[in-house]
Amino acid sequence: MRLIVLGTGAGGGCPQWNCGCQNCSFARNNPQSARTTDSLAVAYDDAGRTVWAIINPGVDLRHQLARHSELQPRNDGPVRDTPIKAVILTDAELDHTIGLINLREGSSLKVFATESVLDLMDTKFPIRSVLKNYANLEFCRIKPGIPFFLGDSVKVESVALSNRQPRYANESVHSPAQGADSVIGLRFQSVESADDGIAYAPQVGIWDDSILKLIEGCETILIDGTFYTSDELLSIGVDAPCAEDMGHLPLSGPEGILAKLENVKVRIKLLTHINNSNPILRDNSSERRAVENAGVKIAHDGMSVCSGVQLAPLAANEVRDKLCD
Repeated sequence: MRLIVLGTGAGGGCPQWNCGCQNCSFARNNPQSARTTDSLAVAYDDAGRTVWAIINPGVDLRHQLARHSELQPRNDGPVRDTPIKAVILTDAELDHTIGLINLREGSSLKVFATESVLDLMDTKFPIRSVLKNYANLEFCRIKPGIPFFLGDSVKVESVALSNRQPRYANESVHSPAQGADSVIGLRFQSVESADDGIAYAPQVGIWDDSILKLIEGCETILIDGTFYTSDELLSIGVDAPCAEDMGHLPLSGPEGILAKLENVKVRIKLLTHINNSNPILRDNSSERRAVENAGVKIAHDGMSVCSGVQLAPLAANEVRDKLCD
């Protein structure tokens, strides 16, 4: 089983177009350190062919796909062709759904999402009605706790994490979108093995039994690294809520994600969905050292994660250092 980490940034990526913080300024001058919006690609077998599912397609999807030849049309195939056959959404946030618009051009795709997410895509963010005349999209409902399969080779399990709504949704109006499955985590596992699970949870607002259930027995986890501190945005002069109010448990503190990960028996722990304000993006920061001292790694755009082995970042299809165990 193989995943490609297409992007590792929070909604605005890094650099964010309107941000002049230290991290964004550095990324503008050093493009190799830039980060696109958080997204994954998962390979699976379907009728003897390797095809791919995109998890949380965002605004940077077109550029992300251009970086990886495996995700592009075959040279010996039809003029219009794609190995991308499915999409999975963990929530209805704009930075995790708007990339569906990039996939509108005649695609035939299965789109997996929970009832809460599908409801928002019919009401507050009616992308389903917008896309119906552009692409052949089959929307499939995810029921947390009930596995589904990608082709013949990958089993997907989902765990409901919270009922937090995107900012565009009016929470005061009662609707099915306020169910506990508004945000889910995903666990990918080969149908041939019970020991190669890869968990993905880019939005963790509280550390509870749901998270423990998601990551139990996994070999690799990719987990929310959005903010280092609760007041991170306020500390750099941005008028914004605290991390928890934005649906993200910060990394630091006795109840933070790093402290929680300390007791998690997983071989590879990776942070993703990292906000441009987060000091862990700086190689020389004390916050970066704290992450590394905790035995946690920071995911990079283009990183491949495979069952039994984790490869280092790819830059424009070029292999860098290997981090194989």
